[in-house]
Amino acid sequence: MKDDLYIYDILSDIYKGESYGERALNRSRAKGAFVTRAVYGVLERDTHYEYVIGKLVQKRPKPYAVILLKMGFYMLDYMDSVPDYAAVNRILDCAQELGKGAIKGFLNAVFQRYIKDGVKLPKSPAEKLSVTASVPLWIVNKYISQYGWERAEEFLLKEPFTRQHIRYNARKTTHEQLGEMLQSLGVEHIDSGLGYFVDWGEKLYPMFNKGYMTIQSLTSMKCCLKAGVSDGGRVLDMCSAPGGKAIYLSELANIKVTCCDVHEHRVELIKSYAERMGADNLEYKVCDCASEPFKAVYDVVLCDVPCSGLGVAFSKPDIYLRRKKEDITALSQKQFSILSNAANAVKCGGKIVYSTCTTLKEENFDVVSEFLRTHVNFDLEYSNQYLPDGKGEEGFYVAVIRRKA
Repeated sequence: MKDDLYIYDILSDIYKGESYGERALNRSRAKGAFVTRAVYGVLERDTHYEYVIGKLVQKRPKPYAVILLKMGFYMLDYMDSVPDYAAVNRILDCAQELGKGAIKGFLNAVFQRYIKDGVKLPKSPAEKLSVTASVPLWIVNKYISQYGWERAEEFLLKEPFTRQHIRYNARKTTHEQLGEMLQSLGVEHIDSGLGYFVDWGEKLYPMFNKGYMTIQSLTSMKCCLKAGVSDGGRVLDMCSAPGGKAIYLSELANIKVTCCDVHEHRVELIKSYAERMGADNLEYKVCDCASEPFKAVYDVVLCDVPCSGLGVAFSKPDIYLRRKKEDITALSQKQFSILSNAANAVKCGGKIVYSTCTTLKEENFDVVSEFLRTHVNFDLEYSNQYLPDGKGEEGFYVAVIRRKA
C-alpha cells in the first residue's frame, strides 16, 4: 500500500508541475525498484493512456482520478507479477487511503471494461503510431514530415535503452583501468569505445564520489570530440551547466575552458562537478550568452543550446508532458540568438560547435541554415542529425561551423 501511495504522490507532483524531471524520478529511485518502474512506466505510456481514458470515459475525470486510472492501466498491462484482480484492488485501496473512496465504484467499472474489452486503436496511421509509441500526435506528425514514415516509425517504436553510460576521468585513470574496476566489482558492463554502459547501482557510488568516473552520455562525448581541441587553446562553453561537456573537453587537451550560465546556482553546480573530477583549468562566468559582449578570442565556442529535449525523451519521459507545439518557435529563436552571439566570440579560423539533444529540424538544420545565410564569413564543416538507435545512442544534432581566416 505504501508503494502505491508513493507512486501516486510522485506522479501527482510531476503532473501538477510541482516537481520536474530528474528530481521527481530520483525520489522514485529512493523508494525502490517497484516504485521507479511504475513511475517511469506511467510517464512512458502517458499519451497511450490518455487515449484509453478518452475511449472508456465520457467526461474527463478529476486529475487525481486520471492518475489512479493510469496507475491501474500500467499495472494491468505490465506488472505480470500482480494478478488483474490484485492490481484493481490496489488502486481502489489507494483511492480509499487518499480520501477518495467515493470514486472506487467508478474506477472499478472502468478497469473491468478495460480488462474485458480493451480499446481499439485509431484507424489513422499517424494517430495509431502516436498511441502505440505513446508520443504526442503533433510530434509524430512532425517526424513523419521530416523523416518519412518508415524512419519515423522505426525510431519511435524502438525499446528504450535503460543503461547509463559512464566514462573514466583521464586525470585519475584510463578506459582500460575503469573496465578492470567494474570487472572486480562484479558490475556487468558493455564497452562503448568511449566508456561503458552499466546498470547504475550502489557498487558504483564510491568510484563516482572519488572522481574516478562520471556519468556522461555517449552522444555528449561524441559532440565534444567534434570540437577537436588542442593544447594551448581557449574554449568558451556558452550554456555549460551542469558542466559535463566542459569538464570532458578540459581532459582532452591542455586548454582553458570558460563555463557560462545565466543562473548563479547552476554555475555552482559546474564548480561542484569540476571539484569532484579534479578539473582545475576551468573559469566561470554568470551571464546571458545570447547577449553577453564576448571578445573574439576563443578557438572553440561550444553552443549546447537549450532545446525541446525530444531526443532524450526515451530516458526522460516527462519531457512529453512539458513540451507544446508552440514552444518550438520560441526555442529556435533563442537558439539562433545564442549562436549569433557565438559568432562574436570565436576568433578568425576558430570554430563553433552547435549542438542540441533534440530531433526536430526547426531547432537544428533550420537554425544553422539561417545562421549561415546571415553570417557569410562562416562555413559549415559538419552537420548531422542522430536518431535514437535503441543501443545507447540518443537523439542529438551537432554542427561544426568554421569562421573564415
